[in-house]
Amino acid sequence: MALSDLGEFGLIQRIRAVTGEPPEGEVWIGDDAAILRAPGGTILFTADLLVEGVHFDLGWTGAEDLGWKAIAVNASDVAAMGGTPRRALVSLAVRPGLDADFIEGLYRGVGACCDEYGLAVAGGDLSRASELVVSVAMIGNPAGRRVVERRGARPGDALCVTGTLGAAAAGLALLRSGSSGRREDLDAAQLRPTPRVREAEVLRRHLPSAMIDVSDGFAADLGRLCAASNVGARVDAAKLPVPDLTGSGLALDPLELALSGGEDYELCFAIPAARAGRAASEVVAETSTPVHIVGEITEQAAGVQLTLDRQTRPLAPAGWDHFSP
Repeated sequence: MALSDLGEFGLIQRIRAVTGEPPEGEVWIGDDAAILRAPGGTILFTADLLVEGVHFDLGWTGAEDLGWKAIAVNASDVAAMGGTPRRALVSLAVRPGLDADFIEGLYRGVGACCDEYGLAVAGGDLSRASELVVSVAMIGNPAGRRVVERRGARPGDALCVTGTLGAAAAGLALLRSGSSGRREDLDAAQLRPTPRVREAEVLRRHLPSAMIDVSDGFAADLGRLCAASNVGARVDAAKLPVPDLTGSGLALDPLELALSGGEDYELCFAIPAARAGRAASEVVAETSTPVHIVGEITEQAAGVQLTLDRQTRPLAPAGWDHFSP
């Protein structure tokens, strides 16, 4: 079967079938980070690749921005499990034509993000390739043994998201267009995303049922959370935090950007409704990041639905897929 027919999620499922099931107490393939057990406690372990021409374009991505983003996207995965990032390995495959100044700048960006979120680079590897590849592996730990997985959402839970959805996709569109109507906030959302590490530290005190970071698009990642939890969801489009495109010159639909844009690295989580309001208020008070209650978790049979202008329709899991044609 061609990868374009199988899709990224389908390929992951095939790989998972080959690698087998983890022992009790561990989680391997299928969540934002693996959960490993060690003599000293629980470890979260994740990895991400950034590939030139797929994830970034050096025509508009600076070396320091690239280094920052490589760390941030991994830190976001750890945060989505209710954890705190601790150490990273950074490996590079460098193409001909890049010089030492660029690599040094990339590591300055790596260091800046590490300093911001209290982690460190413990090593890595270097090689050569036809395109620049930045590979980061990261470990973190949750508070005690409390890990928040994608599974765990229950009907009746409130469905929430942090920050804004779709700003990174808007920033990408501006960078690609070379538009004179540039917006620094939208550029930053794409080039220097903010992993919600501090927000996750607050949220885990309120025991969210399930959580995922929005990396491939809200609709796609919500679908994955629901699939892992064997539930459905109902989303109110009017409550989604869509980007403000004023002055950007972009003729795009903010709702579509929010649903399928991807690379927002916001947290999407389910939490018992009785705790949702207080959890949201404390995140705002301690981090200044807004939390939006955008819907509720429903029974699996109801599917994932979007209510817009008083009409409810199925919400297709649209978003980024590495193997889509």
